[in-house]
Amino acid sequence: MKKVLITIGTILVLLMAAMIVLPVVFKGPLLNKVKTTINDNVNAKVEFADFKLNLWRSFPNVMMELKGLTVVGLGEFENDTLVSMQSLATDISLSDLFKGEDFTIQSLRLSQAQVNLLSNSSEQVNWDIAKESTATQEDESGESMAISLQDIEVRDLSLIYKDAATATVVALLNSNLDASGRMEGTITHFDLDAEIGEFKLEYDSTQYIANTVLKVNSQLMADYNKMVFEFGESTLHLNELPLDLSGRFEMPSDSMYFDLQFKQPQSDFATLLALVPQSYQSYLEDIETTGEAGFEGNVKGWFYEETYPEINTRIYVNNATLQYAGSPEKIEQISLDGQITKPEGDFDLLTVNVSNAHIQIRENPVDARLTLTHPMSDPQFDAYFNGKIDFTQLAEIIPMDSIELQGFMDGNLSVKGRMSAIENEDYEKIASSGAFNFRNFKVKTPQITQAVEINSGAVKVDNTAITLTSFDGKTGQSDFQLKGKLSNYLPYFLMDKTLKGDFTLNSNYLNFNELANLMAEDTVATTATDSVIAFQVPANLNLAFNSKINRASFDKMDIKNIVGSIVVKDRMLELKQLNMDILQGKLAIDGSYKSNDANQPLFDFDIDLSTVQIPAFYRSFGLVQQYLPIAARSQGEISTKLKFNGQLSETLDIIPSSLDGSGLFNTQNLQIVDSPTFDQIKNFIKKEKLQNVRVDDFTAHFSLNDGNVEMKPFQTKIADQEVSIYGNLSVAQMLDLKMDFKVNREDISDDINSALGFLPGSQNITVLPITVGISGNLKEPKVSMDMSEAKKQIQDEVKKSTKEELDKSIKNVGDKLKKLFN
Repeated sequence: MKKVLITIGTILVLLMAAMIVLPVVFKGPLLNKVKTTINDNVNAKVEFADFKLNLWRSFPNVMMELKGLTVVGLGEFENDTLVSMQSLATDISLSDLFKGEDFTIQSLRLSQAQVNLLSNSSEQVNWDIAKESTATQEDESGESMAISLQDIEVRDLSLIYKDAATATVVALLNSNLDASGRMEGTITHFDLDAEIGEFKLEYDSTQYIANTVLKVNSQLMADYNKMVFEFGESTLHLNELPLDLSGRFEMPSDSMYFDLQFKQPQSDFATLLALVPQSYQSYLEDIETTGEAGFEGNVKGWFYEETYPEINTRIYVNNATLQYAGSPEKIEQISLDGQITKPEGDFDLLTVNVSNAHIQIRENPVDARLTLTHPMSDPQFDAYFNGKIDFTQLAEIIPMDSIELQGFMDGNLSVKGRMSAIENEDYEKIASSGAFNFRNFKVKTPQITQAVEINSGAVKVDNTAITLTSFDGKTGQSDFQLKGKLSNYLPYFLMDKTLKGDFTLNSNYLNFNELANLMAEDTVATTATDSVIAFQVPANLNLAFNSKINRASFDKMDIKNIVGSIVVKDRMLELKQLNMDILQGKLAIDGSYKSNDANQPLFDFDIDLSTVQIPAFYRSFGLVQQYLPIAARSQGEISTKLKFNGQLSETLDIIPSSLDGSGLFNTQNLQIVDSPTFDQIKNFIKKEKLQNVRVDDFTAHFSLNDGNVEMKPFQTKIADQEVSIYGNLSVAQMLDLKMDFKVNREDISDDINSALGFLPGSQNITVLPITVGISGNLKEPKVSMDMSEAKKQIQDEVKKSTKEELDKSIKNVGDKLKKLFN
């Protein structure tokens, strides 16, 4: 017995040692075989971070796992990733491992995988990576990998297909699958559970299917020898809509054959509403429905290259009603018959036909129909709408969360033609007509800060234009009356082309502060609600508004009698010959405001501002507050002509370093009151002259370069003294200004006059030159006086004096000179 126990113990130790050692021993050969097999069979760059063997998890089988797998294309698709995967694992038998050949794949487990299938404009595809010589190589080597799957586990798989030639995108996102099976000869029976978290279909930049969840619960038969897969008792969920699924599909070679049927198990309207995407299901809570409805279809035929199977689907609703709990009203006579069909062949044979679409709320019916054919080559469409909608009643019937709707609309619209006629601007081949009338319409959503109201409006539609015969509306404090025409609207809505328009705009009052912030911004802090935010001018617009506005507000300014042209084009707002009354003066503007992605708009303006009051001018313009703070202590009138350009911040403040331009300004009746700067020169001008300093009218020219201001010399009189002014102001608000005074003898301060009286020859001095320098920070400048020219003039006059005059005053000269110049 002792020998038996020793023998059993020895065997167990050896088995445990083998299970530890074998992954290390065989890892090298298997790693080489995996890499060799992959590289021998594909034209692509295949990489993986690690390769692992594990005898414990699947014993007596061996688990093989690739970590960090990527497959990147070559040639036309170089650097395009076909497959990326966190983990790919399978199990093989221990006997296959020892033989080193004819591996049989029994299970497959993959996680966090993304598959990107690309087809370029030349119809080349990135998944065609198999080498043509694969079969020959396998025959010669005598080795292969067979498939006999009985267990499949997929976690977080996303598959995206992009076709550049047809502008089609199909996406199966966040997919999971579990399949476990049992073998009966060559056939495996699976219990299959699969879910596609989101199914998307996009064509020509338009999403036709989104937020759609697909689920499958099925008993699936798989014959791997014939590559035939047949559905037993199966249910397909489209969002929450259950569909009975039956049929089969085959993959005999590089083609596929489908024969699948699906049908809604219960023919009632409540069941059909489960088709609504999950994100909108909350709107269908607490509703009562009646009526018959259903969804059914089949897919049958071959899928090979550009040949697709036959498709027949139908969705229908017959005499249904919908009523929310607690609502006195209901939507009645709901009907619809929609079909999507295609014979076997090209996708261009697909037809969409929606007929008998009808709903009614009280006495207000709405009817519509749509036919679409040749979607891939040259879409042909025939659409019709006719109805009356009382939005006030509709809001009472259907919960709309934070959306407020009121008012009444009735109208009709029909459009028929081909996309090629729109592309070629051959509008005579498009049959389009319609008319809409609005009364007491009002809408308020979280996306806008003010309700938009249309008191009345009449719109006509034809092949070439949408004509506003009347449009009387308001938003917030602003009112507007529009008349005009929108052209090129079909290319704009269907092909993202430019919308053109020409309108007359009349208004009694426009509040531009409100209008600039009409679109709500989630990122704007509540403390900044009084700020004007830079607005984005929409792209693909070419609109002209010939405007007449009686009154408007912008920032802190009250503006009247605005007349001129406003053009919206290429994300730019252009003002052409825009004239207005502002700050008790006149303003004429030509210029532009251009949006950009950074929301720091560019501007380029030519401004002519005449005879405005300086205090109001200072309060209303931040640029004046920044560059002319002395205007805060000034009275009088100012006029300016300025041509400049630069950039604005997100709050419509000018970015100083961006400013370039030139201009001039002139003043009338300028008076500077209690200026600290002038208070500092009271030592040489009489105090009474400096209390309310009068400045004679003048014209000054200046230039702007990267926000730096250069003031060219100009002459005027300050406090009745002739002065020449010139200097610079840097973008950093550092000032270097010179004022060359010629001070009248009678206006010189009493102390200086007294000192001059003792000097011989001083009676010849009638004007004293003194330079005042103002430098340093603009908010707290330093004032200095340069009297070198005055000293020289006095010395020259003293030298001209006679000996008797010098002897008479010699004893006082030294003391007075010290007093004068110190």
